[in-house]
Parts: sequence; C-alpha cells; structure tokens
Amino acid sequence: MINLLTFLFLTAALLMLAGKGTKNSITLLALQSLSLSLLAFYLAFSGDIINWHMLIVGILTLLIKVITLPWVFFRLVARVNIGREVPVALGLVSSVIVGFLVVGIIYSYVVPDLMLKGVKGDGHLLPVALSSILLGCFYMVSRCSILSQLIGIVVIENGLFLSALALTGGMPLFIELGIFFDVLVGALVMGAITYRISDRFQSLDTNRLTRLKG
Repeated sequence: MINLLTFLFLTAALLMLAGKGTKNSITLLALQSLSLSLLAFYLAFSGDIINWHMLIVGILTLLIKVITLPWVFFRLVARVNIGREVPVALGLVSSVIVGFLVVGIIYSYVVPDLMLKGVKGDGHLLPVALSSILLGCFYMVSRCSILSQLIGIVVIENGLFLSALALTGGMPLFIELGIFFDVLVGALVMGAITYRISDRFQSLDTNRLTRLKG
C-alpha cells in the first residue's frame, strides 16, 4: 500500500512537467496531496493502536492541501482568466526527460550513498521525497508564471513532509501544525498578490514582468 501511494505521489509530480495547462497542474497537485493524506491515514491505522499523530496529519493534509489550496488556486485561475499556461522556459519533452533523469539520479546515486537506515516503506519514501523536492524546484524554474511558482512551492513542501516522514516517522505535531498554518497563510497571501499583479499589469508571465525593472 505504501509503495502504491508513493508511486502515485511521484507520478503526479512527473505529470506536471508534461503539460502546460494550469488547471491540470492544480488537479495533479491535489492528487499528490491526496496520496500524502492517504499515506498518513494508512500509517495511522496500520498498527495495533491508532496513531493519533498521523491521523491528525492526514486530516489536516486533506482539508488544507487537497481541498482548500486547490480551491483557492482554481478561484485564482478563474479571476485572472488563465486558460492555458504561458510558454514554458524548456520544452515539454525536455522537461519530462529532465524529470526522469532527476528521479534516476536520486535512486541510483544519492540515496545509496547516504546509507541511511530505518527508512520506512521499503526504502521508497526517501528517494520519492527527494525527487519531489527537486521536481518541484524544476517545475518552478521551467514555468514562466507566478501561479506556477505557487504550485511548485506546495510540491516542494509535500516532498519535505514526506522526507521527514521517511527519516523520523514525522516531526512533532506542534511543528507540523505550524507548517500547515504557514503554508495555508502563505498561499493565501501570495494568491492575493498574484491577483493584484495580474490586475495591474494584465499578465502573470515572469518574462514580461522582469522587463518592468527600472
């Protein structure tokens, strides 16, 4: 079950690189977050007793990252009238190839060299988490849109959460609650700023906005 959920988690990140549609990227982000939520639920009920820590994390992930953030992003897309993503900095085929290369390098060289023990999920959680972090970074720099950068940040945060889960079984609940709050507030604030930028300059293309520097 863990391997299936991590496969869906990584596949969603890779599929983001294969398209230019903003709505599709938001849907894939929700799918990735859903797999993370289901993973937390599975860990919560897989033992002899209920792991309340993982249960709360699963509920928060479902409410914030699967429901609230995608809803905010879809509303933002509708308000700024984005039908398609602006041109990518790198071709779609090249982006997918780079994505697979990143995953291959992580699995073949980075994780084996770390020689970390006690990683959950037959050792798949850590490489998938590190791959998601790098894929999120690459998604941000390969897309010329402010909204894409918001999506990329959430992908990176999902990878960071999964890496903490792989290495330590999850951070203290107090810290995780703070992270969830920061992600939610940060996304709302950046969404508001994105709308103001679109309303003022009639564009979210970072290439065009760069020319505005005096």
